[in-house]
Amino acid sequence: MARQRSPLPPHLLDSAFTVTAATAGGVGRKRLRGGDLLTPVRGTRVSVEADGLIARCRAYALHRPLDFAFSHTTAALLYGVPLPGVGDLIHVTVRAPARAPAIRGYVGHKLSRWETRTVHGLPVTTPEQTWLDLAQLLGRDALVVAGDFLVGGETPLSDRLALARAIAAAPGRRGIGRAREAIGSIRHGAESPGESRLRLLLADAGLPVPLLNHELRDASGAFVARIDLAYPHARVALEYEGDVHRVDRQTWQKDIRRRERVEDLGWRMIRVTADDLRTPAELIRRVGRLVPGRENMPPRGM
Repeated sequence: MARQRSPLPPHLLDSAFTVTAATAGGVGRKRLRGGDLLTPVRGTRVSVEADGLIARCRAYALHRPLDFAFSHTTAALLYGVPLPGVGDLIHVTVRAPARAPAIRGYVGHKLSRWETRTVHGLPVTTPEQTWLDLAQLLGRDALVVAGDFLVGGETPLSDRLALARAIAAAPGRRGIGRAREAIGSIRHGAESPGESRLRLLLADAGLPVPLLNHELRDASGAFVARIDLAYPHARVALEYEGDVHRVDRQTWQKDIRRRERVEDLGWRMIRVTADDLRTPAELIRRVGRLVPGRENMPPRGM
């Protein structure tokens, strides 16, 4: 019969800790080699149950408490930026000319300019620097999605002007061309990665760029709906629907009533799903039949 492991002190169970701190608290060396503990960085441990991005970042912070920041995709994830599958590697940037870390599971970088923010109690590169770093790793669409997130929401983490200033301050940097390409497509108001990708898909197909979060009102001025992506001149509304719209009955019924109110005002409602973004030909044809091309757009203000 396998011998039961002795329990760890409660304060060591929910985050990373150092071997030194654990032994000082009475935990034996043999216990620290138990199969329920992982070693993210030499001299640290984290329980299997507590393992994750934040715990591994905290393990590194215990290993090297000064003069570093989490960066690239790691910083983006700590900010909550939606990213495509980026793997488990943790990116750490140090101030040049210091030596970049070379630790299994971590990717080291050096940077001369140095500003950070504190996120989850951890030092993280600024949103602007993080976005520039992402330009080295992501394609244009994913970079625009990340930018939309940073400039969006009720409390934006950045704005397009700040991102533009960051580009101007980093000429010749790897990925800077992709950043310059992407920034012109970033918009405030996109509320999901799907909405951002849909907007890019329409623009790349030669269709006008739709308005975001357009408020639709009836003849009396009463609010009817807020449209994800709208072509008011053509009375066409596009709504990106995630899985919650399909699996949640209450949301589904609310969508039906909302669509009826929009169509009562003479608008066409097009509901878009992730499948439409993967195979967009029919969606593009349908929108193209309903919406005039850029050359036929009415002047602004009409």
